[in-house]
Amino acid sequence: MANGNVTTNPTEPTRWEIMARERNARVIRCNTPDTYSLLDLARNADRVVRALRNRLLVSLEPEQVVPLLARYKQAIVDLNDLIEEMSRTCEMEYRVPRSIRRMKGIEEEEPDNVKASTAKTKKSGGNGEADPVKD
Repeated sequence: MANGNVTTNPTEPTRWEIMARERNARVIRCNTPDTYSLLDLARNADRVVRALRNRLLVSLEPEQVVPLLARYKQAIVDLNDLIEEMSRTCEMEYRVPRSIRRMKGIEEEEPDNVKASTAKTKKSGGNGEADPVKD
């Protein structure tokens, strides 16, 4: 392995492939230069927020940290609201991410396909299998 990315065995995964398999990893395709900027911000924010939370009550006072984390959370919610407005403007469908819904304290809605599946199952004889629905 010369630089961590090249392997001598073509069947051996690269370090990027291994990292992409991690539970908390996300792979994002960047379609615009703005996405690169957002990813740089997200990576830095992740590092700093983790440090703030780890140092809270150890070397940092809550009076210093809590207002910063509140502003950070509000910035995330504001960005979501802007993206939602932009989606409406160009008539694209937008679904608020579950994590943002939690931040805003919005009740979770079941997606239409889940509602339909649940409704069909409730009409069944109670065995968990949906009876054919006649329209």
